[in-house]
Amino acid sequence: MINYLIFISLVLILSILIYILFNIKNREASSSGNNQNLQNKLNEVSNDINKIEVDLASVTTPINELNRFLGGNVTTGRLGEWSLESIVRDIMPSNSYNFQDKINPESNDLVDCSITTAEGIIIPIDSKFYAGQYKNFQSASTDTDRNKILNKLRNAILNDAEEISNKYLLRNTTSNYVVLYIPSEKLIDLVGQISGLRQESFTEKNTLILGPNTLAAFLDMVRAGHHYLKLNETASKVARVVRKIQKEFSDLDLSTESVLKKLNLASKDVHGLQRRVNVLGRELKKGAEDLEDEKEY
Repeated sequence: MINYLIFISLVLILSILIYILFNIKNREASSSGNNQNLQNKLNEVSNDINKIEVDLASVTTPINELNRFLGGNVTTGRLGEWSLESIVRDIMPSNSYNFQDKINPESNDLVDCSITTAEGIIIPIDSKFYAGQYKNFQSASTDTDRNKILNKLRNAILNDAEEISNKYLLRNTTSNYVVLYIPSEKLIDLVGQISGLRQESFTEKNTLILGPNTLAAFLDMVRAGHHYLKLNETASKVARVVRKIQKEFSDLDLSTESVLKKLNLASKDVHGLQRRVNVLGRELKKGAEDLEDEKEY
């Protein structure tokens, strides 16, 4: 009996041990699976982070380039020239402008763009970019600082206006003014905040300050002159053709009058001949009647 109980006890203990071992294995397997899932998630996150780093690197380059533009770097000048070229090409006839043009044969200075009007007058246009001043104005925290920046911008623009007018204004060749092109409406807004700057630049420096919108409107007026000139040239050609036709018509009219005169003369001759024929016919008839009368006697 005791041996039987011991046997049953051993079986129960063994069963419990087997159950415990089985549960431990299941937990280990579950833990291993969870660890694998966690590792997979970590790998995915790592890949995403690497991709973000690559994307950020690709974005950083153009941002750095843009910062160089807005920081007043020399390359900024090219940005202004590109903007100027784009507007001019869109509006003006292809034979009315030149880029990097040497206006003065006695100088090596090249103006960014020269526009030729319908009357043959050259308008020099030079672009300037004051991005550094704009950046400083945006970061200024007080009105005093902003006024100082606007005053510096005023001096920079007037200095540039005097420089380009001295370089590119030529008697009997160019207009009486040059155009200083600022390729940013934001910068033009700052120019508008500087009292009397435009007027002083135009009256004292012979320089017209224009932004993208005002330059487009200005060029459109110049283009209209070319359009009217072309219309006038076409009208002149038409007038020449009309004059030729009028001359030919006059010659034809004279020829017609001559023909009519000849026809009238011929008609008179025909009428005279007809009268003679009629007279001769009457004489012949009378002679024939007289002969008939003599036969009867």
